[in-house]
Amino acid sequence: MRFTAIFLKFLFLFLLGFSIYYIFFIETEKYSSQSIVMIKDLSQKQSSSPLGALLLPSGSKSMTDAKLLEVYIKSPDMFAILNREFNLTNYYKSDRIDFFHRLGDSTLLPSSLLNMQNILLKYNRDLSIIYDDPSATTKIAFSHADAKIAQRIVNRIIVQSSKILNTFEKKNTEVVLNFLKKQERQKHKLFIDSLEELLAYQNKNRTIDPKVDIEVKNKILAGLESELIQKNVKYNAKAQYLNKKTAEMKLLHGNIEYIKKSIRKIKADITGNRGKKELNANMSDFTLLKSKMEFNKELYVQTLMKLEETKVLVNQNAKNLIVVTKARVADSYSSPNKIKDSFSILIILSFLYGIITLIFAIIRDHKD
Repeated sequence: MRFTAIFLKFLFLFLLGFSIYYIFFIETEKYSSQSIVMIKDLSQKQSSSPLGALLLPSGSKSMTDAKLLEVYIKSPDMFAILNREFNLTNYYKSDRIDFFHRLGDSTLLPSSLLNMQNILLKYNRDLSIIYDDPSATTKIAFSHADAKIAQRIVNRIIVQSSKILNTFEKKNTEVVLNFLKKQERQKHKLFIDSLEELLAYQNKNRTIDPKVDIEVKNKILAGLESELIQKNVKYNAKAQYLNKKTAEMKLLHGNIEYIKKSIRKIKADITGNRGKKELNANMSDFTLLKSKMEFNKELYVQTLMKLEETKVLVNQNAKNLIVVTKARVADSYSSPNKIKDSFSILIILSFLYGIITLIFAIIRDHKD
């Protein structure tokens, strides 16, 4: 038991010493370079209409753009671009990375095997993207064994992100554009159909606007009724001293009867006697058809306006990646945190040593 206790102490001291030596003298020191960027959307003002809000929802738009950009930066597509320029695959398997974190072809550990999955994991561990909601800014940082390469990688990420940001926007806008083109064809057909329906109604009823017809007939009717009153007064006045059989009286009486007949005819046209449709009913039908035509026309015009706005957005770089703070060459390494890691190893090994010592003490007590 005494030998076991000595062995445990020796093992504890050896592991502690080796861990501290590894942390201070072997583990790769990485330098972090970071930049803060902001996405500026120039199309928000143009897309503020209700239709635009429906088709291009803006809801926390800045965060959505930032998260979309984050997904792309962490993707194999971005890694492929950086790998061609900075040869990251060779970097992760080179002796610039310590043997515990290095990838290799002949290793028994799956996490240390040199394949695309593990390379991407290494790349994403060195990458840091943090979105700040209050300021709507995004911090992009990358850690590398070479401080200058870390800075160049961050700058390259920003340049490529700026390009791809508008590519995403244009693809999204093209989807909306195709939708609007389809809507424009549908709205145009509805407008033309309603217009043809209105024209057919006008031709069938031989009228431009029943409302105008009613107004004209009412004016004529008012004039005839006024003239009828005057003729009656004149006829009654002359009947006091002229014989009703005289030519003048017969002519005056004929005029009165003709006016009465005309009044009855106009009233019949308005009220719908003799089985004809009433002008009021005609006006109701016409108003509905005209309202339908004007509504479809307004929809068509609004769709055309939105279509033109979207065409402009397709042909311009609506979104810009503004650099708030530039990436700089780090003066000192950012990882590992040697003091913190050493204390962590000390605590972990002390905990394990205490547990193992306790187990052996319990076994020794049971033997006694």
